[in-house]
Amino acid sequence: MSQDSPPAAGSAIWQHRQDQAHHCSIFQRGRHRDGTFIRVFVPDAARQPGAELRVILYLHGFALCLPSFYEQHMLKLAEQGWIVLYPDFQRSSYREEPLRAAPAAEASGPAALSWGRTTRRLLRRNREDALAEDDLPQELGRASDDAELVSALPALQVKDLRRVLLPWLVIQLVLTVIGWFRRSYARNLGQLIGTVLISLAYAPKHWLANAAGLAEQAWRDLAREPQYQHWPSQPPAVYGFGHSLGGLLSLSLPALPALIGPDAASPWEPQVILACDPATSTEMGIPGFAIALLKLFGSPFTAEPLRIQDTGPCLSQPVAILHGLADTLVPPQQWAPKGSDGAYAAIASHAKALFYASSNPQHNPPLVAFHNQAVTSTQYYDDDLFRSFGGVKHGANAYNTAWIWPALTALFSSGEAVAAALQGGRRAAAAAAPAVEVVAGVCADGGGGDGVVAGQGDGIQRIRLGAAGSMAGGGGVFQAAYDSGLDRANEAIRVLLQQPPESFAATATRWPYPGFRPRTRSV
Repeated sequence: MSQDSPPAAGSAIWQHRQDQAHHCSIFQRGRHRDGTFIRVFVPDAARQPGAELRVILYLHGFALCLPSFYEQHMLKLAEQGWIVLYPDFQRSSYREEPLRAAPAAEASGPAALSWGRTTRRLLRRNREDALAEDDLPQELGRASDDAELVSALPALQVKDLRRVLLPWLVIQLVLTVIGWFRRSYARNLGQLIGTVLISLAYAPKHWLANAAGLAEQAWRDLAREPQYQHWPSQPPAVYGFGHSLGGLLSLSLPALPALIGPDAASPWEPQVILACDPATSTEMGIPGFAIALLKLFGSPFTAEPLRIQDTGPCLSQPVAILHGLADTLVPPQQWAPKGSDGAYAAIASHAKALFYASSNPQHNPPLVAFHNQAVTSTQYYDDDLFRSFGGVKHGANAYNTAWIWPALTALFSSGEAVAAALQGGRRAAAAAAPAVEVVAGVCADGGGGDGVVAGQGDGIQRIRLGAAGSMAGGGGVFQAAYDSGLDRANEAIRVLLQQPPESFAATATRWPYPGFRPRTRSV
C-alpha cells in the first residue's frame, strides 16, 4: 500500500509520498507550464549513510511529459535501489498529476489554451521585444510557487513565439480537414502538439540544458533534507536512459558544453547510456506537414534541430540502443543504413551496441515491436491517436519486462565490465556502421534451435533467440539480462517471428522499410 505523507522538515517546495509497496519515497515539485516540473523516486536504502547512490536521469519522449507514461518502470527501478530523476524538460500545458494513485477517469487533461488573443497581440508588438508574462495565456503565465525553482529555458522574444503561433494556425486548419475523416485522431493529435506548443519556441539544445539543470537542482535540494544530508559526501554514479526524443537527448548530454558553452558542463553527464527507439533528429516523429510549416516560418525548434550526427562525436561512454523493427516513427534503417554516414556510425564511443526486437503476432495478445516499447501506459489519450503515433500501451508487456527492463538493469550494474560486454570481444570500429542482416534458421555458431542473428558486423551485437529461449553470440552483460526471461520463449519478446524460415522469407517480401530488407537463409 502507498500512503500520502506531509513534506519532510525543510521541504516546503516538495510534495512527498511514501510508497511502501515499492520501498521508496516519491518527491515532486514545479510546474509543467513554466518548465520547472520534476518527479524523483528515491529508494528507502538511500537514507542510509554509506549506501551506494545510483542515479538514472530518465528522459521522456516528445510530448510524453507526464510520469504516468513510464511510471511502472520508474517504480520498478526505485524498488531495485535506483534513484530516478524524471524532469519535464519541455514546457507544456499539462496539469501536474497527483502523487496519489488516481483512476484514469480522475486524471485531468492539459489546460485548454486559447492562443488567438496572444497571436493578435504579438502581431502588433515589435518582434524584438521581450515576451512578457501578460502576453501568454493565463495558464502559462503563472510562475512556480517557489521562487527558488529556475528553468534553464531562456527568456523568449516576441518573434520566437510568433514563429510558432502562425504555423500553428495553419496546422489547425489541416487537422480540421483530417478530422472530417478521423475525428478522434485529429482531435488528439492537435491536443498532443498543442500541449507542448510553447516548447517549440525554444531550440532543442535548451530542452537538453533544462533536463540537466532540473536534475542538478533537485539533487542539491533533496540533499538538504534531514534523511539525505549524507548525499553531498557521496558522489552518485549517474546513468542515462531515454525513449524516443529523450533517447536522443540522453545520447546528446555529453555534447551540452559544445552546444551551449563551457559553462554548461554538468555533473549529470551519464557514465553509461541506454536509449530505446531513439530519434536521430528532433524533427522525427512529428507529422511531416507540421515540420514543413514550422520550417517555413522559422520556428526555433526547426531552425536549430539536434541531430545525432552532430552530437554523437562527443560520446565516449558506453552506449546501447534498443530498437523495434516495427517502429514507423523512427524506422530502424535510420540507425543502421548502408554507408558511413549513418546515425550509428556517428557515435564515437568504441563501446557501443545496437539491438533489434521484432514482432511476435502469434503471441496472445500479439506483440508488436513498435516505437513505444519503453512506454508503460498511453491511456492518458485515446487509443486512436497512439495507433498512429508509436503504439498503444495499457500497461507493461514483454517488451518492458523481458527486454528493456532487464537490459537496463544488467547494463547499468556491470561496472567496468560494461565496455567489454558491449564490444562483444571484437575490436571496436570507428568507421562505417554495417548493414543489418536478419538470418533465419540454425545459427552458424552451432547453437541449436531456430533462431536469428541480428546485426552481422563490428559494433552491432549478434543476438540469437533459439527455440529453447537461449541467447548466443552476444554474451556478456545481455546474456545475464535474458537468461531468466527467455526461458519462457513463447511469452518473451522474440527477435525472430515464431515461424519456420520459409514463412519468414514470405514475411520479408512485405518488409516495409526500403533499403533495410532482411535476408533469410538456412545455415
